[in-house]
Amino acid sequence: MSLGYHVHWPPLGLALILALLGFWLNQVSNKTPFEDDAGFAHEPDYIVEQFNALEFDELGKPKHRLVAERMTHYMDDDTTVLQNPVFISLDPLLPMEVTSRRAQMSGDGKQVHFLDQVHVVRRDPNGQMPMTLDTEYLHITPDERTLRTNQLVTLRQGSSIITAHQMLVDDANKLLTLSGGVKAAIARSSPGQHQGNQ
Repeated sequence: MSLGYHVHWPPLGLALILALLGFWLNQVSNKTPFEDDAGFAHEPDYIVEQFNALEFDELGKPKHRLVAERMTHYMDDDTTVLQNPVFISLDPLLPMEVTSRRAQMSGDGKQVHFLDQVHVVRRDPNGQMPMTLDTEYLHITPDERTLRTNQLVTLRQGSSIITAHQMLVDDANKLLTLSGGVKAAIARSSPGQHQGNQ
């Protein structure tokens, strides 16, 4: 009788161990995706109230300032969401201020997407009238000095008004491209007279 137990139990014990191991692996494999998803869910990992950041150039001079009522960072895609942001270019040759209701910034800070009631003021260092820009979406790459939108944009300078459905501003190459139903009312040198183009 004793010999019979020694002959038959080891295979059964091994089968039981393998069954338990398989059950454990199955449980782990079922839980792992859930735990990974929870660890990288689109939830903020930190929030900063009254956010205020200043960026410097290679020579240590102030380059850009970005402030917001609230800054929320998300770990899963390394993006930053800003509430009521204000972006200020401190370039003395091209001073500019951008405001909107909200914005999203890439993890490396090289891409900023302004959304909802975007308003831009570009002041001329030579003393000419400032130019304003209004749209619902504006994509800015500060280092490349480009601004672009694929939504209705309105440009104003004094009494001159230009509207378009797409715009690209390339400050590095001093290029302004407007497309998509461009309409313009350009003020002439004589006060009160306008010239319309479409």
